Amino acid sequence: MANKLSRRDFLKVGALGAASAIVAGCTPPATPTQAPAAPPATKAPEVKPTEVPPTAVPPKKPVTLDFQAWGDNADLPAWEKLVQLYQERNPHVTIKYSPVAEPNANFYPQLQTSIAGGTPPDVSSFQGWEWQTYADKGLLAPIDDFVKRDGFQTLYPQDVKGIMDTTVRKGATYLIPLQVATMLMFYARKPFDDAGIPYPTDDWTFEEFMEIAQKLTNTSGEKKMFGLQANGSWFRDIGWIRGTGKREFDSLVDPRKAQFNQPEIVEIVQKMAQDVIYTMKIAPSPADTSGGANTFQTGNCAMKYEGPWWFPAMNSPKLREEGKGIPFDVVLMPKLKDESRPHRGWAEGVALLKGDAVEEAWGFASFMASEEGDKIYSETTGRMPNNLALLESFWIPTVEEKFQFSNAKAFIEAFKRSQVDVIGGVPRSKMNAEVVKPLAYDKLVNNSATAAQVLPEVDKALQALLDEYWANA
Repeated sequence: MANKLSRRDFLKVGALGAASAIVAGCTPPATPTQAPAAPPATKAPEVKPTEVPPTAVPPKKPVTLDFQAWGDNADLPAWEKLVQLYQERNPHVTIKYSPVAEPNANFYPQLQTSIAGGTPPDVSSFQGWEWQTYADKGLLAPIDDFVKRDGFQTLYPQDVKGIMDTTVRKGATYLIPLQVATMLMFYARKPFDDAGIPYPTDDWTFEEFMEIAQKLTNTSGEKKMFGLQANGSWFRDIGWIRGTGKREFDSLVDPRKAQFNQPEIVEIVQKMAQDVIYTMKIAPSPADTSGGANTFQTGNCAMKYEGPWWFPAMNSPKLREEGKGIPFDVVLMPKLKDESRPHRGWAEGVALLKGDAVEEAWGFASFMASEEGDKIYSETTGRMPNNLALLESFWIPTVEEKFQFSNAKAFIEAFKRSQVDVIGGVPRSKMNAEVVKPLAYDKLVNNSATAAQVLPEVDKALQALLDEYWANA
């Protein structure tokens, strides 16, 4: 295996027992004749069998694996269980895992720093749209031979585009999925009950959604209640954007053209990132939510667009025991102009960094991705398992009982309708951090500019990033 990359090398590829066989002879039976009697038998000398010692199995060489992992409150207990169990079964392996709390802020910069310093981890968590540039730069180990050898092909169903798009790059497999993921609408039951409003259903429309949000909003009392908590970021508004039937790029895999500035996208971004806060006032402003107040998980917002990782923050057994649980349920996103209702969807998991311990790293990663390991991960975090066969047989009954809601099947339907965010040589994190957030969403959420003003600038800046990438590809 190749040695771990030095800082110099990174900079060259881009910034970023024996058994004994006994043969028994058979003597033909004697025939009844009048032959003379046989002479008396003489006692053969005793021959002691040769003692053959068992084949010695050499002890496995000790190995230490570095694992850089998501480290929020939902994932930490899962990593601890998986690491402990694997080390118990493989005493020659020591796993040092470094949890990093926020993937969209400091996880990837820390990973890049470790690579540049010549000390990359052996295993790293990755979102389904962020590992591709690392593979393009030769930093990740392809795993196709491992997958075939150890029978992990079921994790890569060829007919599920959302999984294949986020695990395979240029014909080689890199991501080892620990989950599939999608987002849909969460709603707290109490505000609906208090207002006498029926719970939403999977066939609701955008107009019905907006009407319900307005009816549920009441900020005049001692406790404020908002119909919706806006997400305030591009990637968490993708579900709204795609519902218009338009996309932000000409292609969701290796795009060449940015196209945020389409009338349908301008309209929906304006409404969901700014108008719901400042014009309709059905969502809390940044001032309202300062210090963690007036959010969905505090019981001050009736609806929020989220994913299954949100379960533990809502109604876990621990929260219920403490009297802090928020009874909730979920529904598909409301119908907009695109009747097919595309939802966000992807696979997410871990990848192996090139180095001296790729085989051992695969052993640990494949344990986490196995049915046993993935059940531990899924049951602990609430996240959807990587094996689609487990969704109905295991995941739905598990999360519905643990978090006490009833429409988990909506996640399966949403994933069937899903589209990836964007995948290519310019990672989504770079697009967001350098362009979409500072040029658009920061201004929209702060009410200092409109979507019509900022989205043309977004297209211009994103196009420059894409053009530069393709010019050097």
